[in-house]
Amino acid sequence: MTRTTRETGAPGRDVEPVALPRELFPELSKERAPGQRRRPLVPQVPLVLDGEVVEDLERMNAETTVPLFMTRLVHDSSVALGAFTDREAMLSEARRLPADSQSATRPRSEHVCTSNPDSLEDIVRFWEDAGEQGDIRSVGPGLGYKDLSGLHRGFLNTQNWNNIISSLSWCRFDVSLFELTDFNASGGEFFAPKGCNTPDLTPFGWNDRASSIANWGT
Repeated sequence: MTRTTRETGAPGRDVEPVALPRELFPELSKERAPGQRRRPLVPQVPLVLDGEVVEDLERMNAETTVPLFMTRLVHDSSVALGAFTDREAMLSEARRLPADSQSATRPRSEHVCTSNPDSLEDIVRFWEDAGEQGDIRSVGPGLGYKDLSGLHRGFLNTQNWNNIISSLSWCRFDVSLFELTDFNASGGEFFAPKGCNTPDLTPFGWNDRASSIANWGT
């Protein structure tokens, strides 16, 4: 059955997106106390932690308690999840991601980056389901939702967006998903660099995991 994609939310009931404080982006890179991951990280693609392929995920989840800053990587010509204990190292690696095409014309269900992100919209769209399907929520530049549990969705808006995002569009700007509310990186961050879409968060262990989201545009 084909699902109808629709923007959800009830005006006057939902929490509103907030302007991202200028100090928030550098604040995320500060050294933090041990993490507060609510669930183990179990990606379906290889996990590369600070440049080394993780062979034992169970052990990594048990022993690595510091926050992890994550992004999609290409490792040995294959898609991988890059996890870093240093956010600046993650940002540096994420911005080296090669463009898969010169234009945003490939199927939306296929991951692709464009070499010209300035040609894209300045909003990012988040979907309930993989492949950019199901309910949809858009976030403009310089805005974010601190707590997705206050953002309604579904029939009669009886559900919310907490732990429900499964895919996101490409955008002119960088985008982040956080496991914890309040843009708290202590629980981990998934970073989507500008110009790249993520049609399915499941391979990276981030399906139905986000509790706050940010569009870093200005």
